[in-house]
Amino acid sequence: MNKPTQLWLNILEWVMLGIAIAAFTITEQFQWYIIAGLLMLVVAWGLRWARTGKFWQHTGLELPLLLFLATAGLATWLAVERGTALLQFARILAAWVLFYAVMQSEIRLRPWLVAGVVLLTLGLALYFPLQHDYSASPGKFPWITWLGQWINQHFPSIPGPSIHPNVAASTLAPGLALSVALFTWAGKRKSWLAIFSFLTSVIIVVALLLTSSRGGWLAVTSAGLLAGLVLLQRRWFRAKVPRRAFWGSMVLIAVLLLSFFTLAGYWEPLLGQVPDPSGSVHNRLELWNQVRLLIGDAPFTGHGLMGFRMVYATYGILIHVPLQDHSHNTYLEVGLEQGLIGLFALLWGMAVLLRWAWQAVERDQATHWGWAGLAAIGILSVHGIFDVVFYVTRPLPLIGLFLGMTWMLTERSSPGNPARQPPGRRSLRRLVSAAGLIFATLLLLAFIRPLLAAWYANLGTTVQTRLELRAYDAAHFDNPTLDEVRRQLDLSQAVSYFDRSLYWQPANRTASARLAQIALSLGEYSRALELMQAVWDSGHRDEITRLLLGDALVANGDPQAAAEIVRGIPQATGRLNTQAWYRYYRQADYLHATSAYQAVLVLDPGNTHAHNGLQAIPQP
Repeated sequence: MNKPTQLWLNILEWVMLGIAIAAFTITEQFQWYIIAGLLMLVVAWGLRWARTGKFWQHTGLELPLLLFLATAGLATWLAVERGTALLQFARILAAWVLFYAVMQSEIRLRPWLVAGVVLLTLGLALYFPLQHDYSASPGKFPWITWLGQWINQHFPSIPGPSIHPNVAASTLAPGLALSVALFTWAGKRKSWLAIFSFLTSVIIVVALLLTSSRGGWLAVTSAGLLAGLVLLQRRWFRAKVPRRAFWGSMVLIAVLLLSFFTLAGYWEPLLGQVPDPSGSVHNRLELWNQVRLLIGDAPFTGHGLMGFRMVYATYGILIHVPLQDHSHNTYLEVGLEQGLIGLFALLWGMAVLLRWAWQAVERDQATHWGWAGLAAIGILSVHGIFDVVFYVTRPLPLIGLFLGMTWMLTERSSPGNPARQPPGRRSLRRLVSAAGLIFATLLLLAFIRPLLAAWYANLGTTVQTRLELRAYDAAHFDNPTLDEVRRQLDLSQAVSYFDRSLYWQPANRTASARLAQIALSLGEYSRALELMQAVWDSGHRDEITRLLLGDALVANGDPQAAAEIVRGIPQATGRLNTQAWYRYYRQADYLHATSAYQAVLVLDPGNTHAHNGLQAIPQP
């Protein structure tokens, strides 16, 4: 195929991709044109195949990408809201197709691709501060609020959909890396492009500051620091031994700093508060611990794509209305929605990118765009520690573009076959692989009972979650209540799985907690107490165990013991007040409503709501 034909096919491929990505990003709900967008992805893939003669190109990312796609597909099938999950899965597919499109794009098109993303980032950098009302929603620091209000007063407001500051920051930060790369690439080639990209970078920096996203700031600072270290190493430590000593010392310093922050307890004040109108979630560390427990409920399959809001509310903090939209951590979000296998695939893919980066450092020669892609991915990786970056938002397909650019680090200036590994190294790798397989087998045999218990608890969790959350409407939480939904549903299959879990591991935390929730809803109070007491006696002291044991003690007429179990949990009194009305008073179960209110008064003797609730209970 001649070069002009290849170029036009490449341009047509990008048109198809652009249409598909537009279809996936202009909506937050499933629409008919999502299917049309998926068909466009197939067409774009076919055009690339016809243009290059390769179905896909070996990069080392194939296995982690396929594993991630497989777990995302399973999570789509498990999702409570299938339409929203399918839209999210389409965005993940778009990122996958975009990765190969960028990687195998015509070299002359690459600067235009980067310029296109920079233009989009510039548009966002102008839109966000002009659309955001800093009087109604001030920044996290006074100077940001002052600057934002000054912009609101002196520039016209742009009408349009509101963009959350963290979402804006997650797009502005990697876009800044590409804008800086475009500036350095333009240099003396195109002075007008250099001036444009410089001014764009300045505007993006200002907009990023106005988002108040400390995670975004830290991510950009970390990327800049790493870029400085790369330049320092390439200037002063080019030889093999000094180069490896330099990077080894940098890794050691990073580990020591992280250890110091952890042991000194600096993470909690550093990470700050998670916005929460109810006050039941105090900080990111507490939220992350709650999400960690939810991941343990479904480690093999996850809870389903886009399922965080109701899963977290219903089973993570035991309330009946959604409170948080996501976990404020990309890695935990992936683990919750796609299970530990999906999280492993993500980390595996990141390890492949690190290998590409190390090869580029050792070769001391890599393309300009490769470093830009690595910087963008690095920014997203760091920002993802403090927030859910791209994974649950519209810009998700851009991940594929950044990955494709990062792959350019592996490109060589002169073609040739990569050097083969010497026979000795291949033998060593086989020996290490065999030893690892033997060790994994022994580990599996040693923990076979807990693993089987976790598997059946996972199955029960997915069955119960899908049945309950598809029938329960949080917008009308009192008609029917979650207890009433459980009484109407046939949960026998879920209960059977939980019973099998307890056969393999008595007092399995997940199975016992889920069975106790069902028992409390069905009025089987002694069964609920038996289950949760066994979990407590086995050493579990997490928040869910304490709350459910407190519920069971209240239901069995021991409000004093219930209050002592839940003492110190911020939402304990509010939740007991709600339970008194939601579970008991509405059903004319005044005896247990009295017990719940009495538990509240043990915790807070002056609680007005509990006093009023007791007075409203009819006397016998």
